[in-house]
Amino acid sequence: AQSESQLTDSKIACSSRFVTELRAVLIGRQHCGKTSVINTILETRTEAEGDENVKREGFIDGRRVSLVETPGWWKTFNPIDFSNISKLQLVRRISLVSPGPHAVLIVIRADSAFTDPDGRFLEEHLELLGPNVWTHTLVIFTRGDLIQREDIEQRIQEEGSALKRLIEKCENKYQVFNNSNHHGRTQVEELLNKIEGIVKTSKGMHFNIDLEKVKEVNEQWEEIQTRANSRKSRRNSPDHQQGYKMARQTKSMPKMSRLRIKNSGVFL
Repeated sequence: AQSESQLTDSKIACSSRFVTELRAVLIGRQHCGKTSVINTILETRTEAEGDENVKREGFIDGRRVSLVETPGWWKTFNPIDFSNISKLQLVRRISLVSPGPHAVLIVIRADSAFTDPDGRFLEEHLELLGPNVWTHTLVIFTRGDLIQREDIEQRIQEEGSALKRLIEKCENKYQVFNNSNHHGRTQVEELLNKIEGIVKTSKGMHFNIDLEKVKEVNEQWEEIQTRANSRKSRRNSPDHQQGYKMARQTKSMPKMSRLRIKNSGVFL
């Protein structure tokens, strides 16, 4: 059954010839262009992600647009080490677009390889949002000015490739973006129309945010932060600093062969 907030959201979204509110979450690798995409859409100039810039909003052609940037992963990331923390961060960021995002935008550099680990990472994380997540998901290729559209389409069609599987999961929804052209509004309008199409297809519905899950995630995050602060305090303690200094001094000493003198306990 639909909740009151969901019904209200549906009426607001579909009350006119176009959707009046769009909420989206951006996910992708480090330096893939998430911040630039938001800058281009909202016509802003933020240089990099920071805590105060995680969620940004603006009004575009009568639409209220809310965009949330999730933390990226490095190209050489270790999925096992990174996975749990990034899942927590993803859920925390999604909870910022209450009552829930209409769309997930996967951001990929058009001039960079999309690998099998990238694909597995995205699948594992997005499926946290439920079985219908791919209906709400669209891929944005950034740096579209550096590569021909035909080359992108050729990469998508490569049989068995991670990129082909991803695009198929997203029901072939993607947009090529030129982030260097901040004044070119045609690409922005095309993107917003595609997101609007997602919203209308789902009858204005958004992802449900499981408040219990958010509460659980926040508690886990606080535990991680507490442990991290504890480790930082230990590293900054005088005893730790002295031990670190002695270890470096010992490491820098010339290697010497030491001869134990029988029963004397003396080393030479």
